[in-house]
Amino acid sequence: MKLSKRHFYNGVDYKLDEVNKNVVLMNDFHNKLLNKKLWNKFGFKKIGGSSVGDVLETDDFKSQFAAFARMSWIGLPILDRKYVDAGIDIEPKVVEVIEKQLKLKVETFDPAEYNFDYFADKDDVIGGLPDGFIRDKKIIIEIKTTGEKNYDNWNKYGVPISYLKQSQLYSYLMGVEDFWIVATFLREEDYADPKNFPIKERKIKNYKYKINKAQIIDDISLIKSWYMKYTKSGISPHYNPIKDADLIEYLKCKNETEYKELLDKWNLEGKLKLDYE
Repeated sequence: MKLSKRHFYNGVDYKLDEVNKNVVLMNDFHNKLLNKKLWNKFGFKKIGGSSVGDVLETDDFKSQFAAFARMSWIGLPILDRKYVDAGIDIEPKVVEVIEKQLKLKVETFDPAEYNFDYFADKDDVIGGLPDGFIRDKKIIIEIKTTGEKNYDNWNKYGVPISYLKQSQLYSYLMGVEDFWIVATFLREEDYADPKNFPIKERKIKNYKYKINKAQIIDDISLIKSWYMKYTKSGISPHYNPIKDADLIEYLKCKNETEYKELLDKWNLEGKLKLDYE
């Protein structure tokens, strides 16, 4: 699989300010996003999925700077699809297990049909696509794949907060009280061939929750205030030179030549796992 084409560069569409440690969108590019004129129809992306945890900074690895770059179409592309592809291939297997055990239908949502946003008509700022919905029981299902080494940690310390926030948000937008996070724990060899994931031989656990309405209403308020502030200004939050190091390197590129040099460097370092030209 090839790396997706890059469209925007430093000094042309945005300016990476290494003194103030932020990004400033160029006026023309910023106005296109504000007025949904990018490629004649797109504006700032909505907040959903992993961006929820980044905006709320649910742990030390989350980054508001990354969330800004992502919603502005200048975010770091996926360099290694190992974990993404595992999730895509294993998710239907998990749905099948849930349906067999509960004898209930799990409704799933085709990303192409919904353009990756089931809530397109429900909210202007927050979006996303739930993994599943048990309509008979009014339960949102979120399916997560993670390494087997995390099994004890999840059981001892709980599911990562970013997953809880994302799932709770989807549940609230769907108008339901309950959500389940169903986790499968993979061995390293499983990532090489996720289509043949031996699900019956691996650990699966269902973590059941009820939404905390006061908390999710507060989260939504924070997300929307943050979104309005940064989309209006076109100036990003400050970046962290360590946490955002790869994204900063990516954003420094001023043209295709510099970008190709960066990809060559990442390829030598083993960071890039996709084909590119």
